Amino acid sequence: MAKINDAARGKWLSIIGMALAVTRNYDPFMSPRHFKMADLLKKFDKTFGATGKSYGKVDGTRTRADIDKRRNDRWNFLFIAGMWFQDLFNYDFRRTEQCIIPYATQEGEISFCAYNTGIGWRNIIEKMHMTATLTKWYNDRGRHEIFAGGKSVKMENASHSMMLREEIVTKERQKDLDNLGIAKTAREEKIRARDAKLAQADEAEQAKMARLYRKHVLKEPENVEFVPINTIAPAKPAQKKSTEKEVGSFGD
Repeated sequence: MAKINDAARGKWLSIIGMALAVTRNYDPFMSPRHFKMADLLKKFDKTFGATGKSYGKVDGTRTRADIDKRRNDRWNFLFIAGMWFQDLFNYDFRRTEQCIIPYATQEGEISFCAYNTGIGWRNIIEKMHMTATLTKWYNDRGRHEIFAGGKSVKMENASHSMMLREEIVTKERQKDLDNLGIAKTAREEKIRARDAKLAQADEAEQAKMARLYRKHVLKEPENVEFVPINTIAPAKPAQKKSTEKEVGSFGD
């Protein structure tokens, strides 16, 4: 496809070359059962508009009939495109000039490569046209109303039977949950879960290092069978050999 595009032989020669490239890489034994070669060529034509055949409009003037016409197709394509991410140390101006993905911004149309990589035009433009930070907005205008299903939720009766000590609510920090070891927010739960995971990994690493130390430094065998003390039988006293000489019943 890259060679066909770089050759720039004209519209119809490029279409023929693209069709040949597609058919060359088509394997009927690896395709779905009812997916034919004609369906494959039709999908490429529908995506790129090579032959000019109408499959339903996709611009702002499209109607419901155009949408239904395009969706009546049995097969759908999912294109996955990848590109080399550019940082300041490997920024390629030529690659940025050839970028074909436009971004519409308040400052005009900017290519994807220039907007999201390199010097970071996204951050610059967002800072230029930022109205306020979320914290400043809440301080100036308050938090937004709560809506459910597109309708404003209003409480008919705001009274409750809970007794609140004003001096504690307004002046002191809540400590009862801390004393019980209960996380107050979702962020605290994530932090505790992360710390527990790290501690578990650290214990496993320490056990591994201890095992290697016993093996290579202390030269202990790896599989040492554990023998409980209560299974060891007491040692029997050794029998003494008799050193007395036998005296016969005969003789003086």
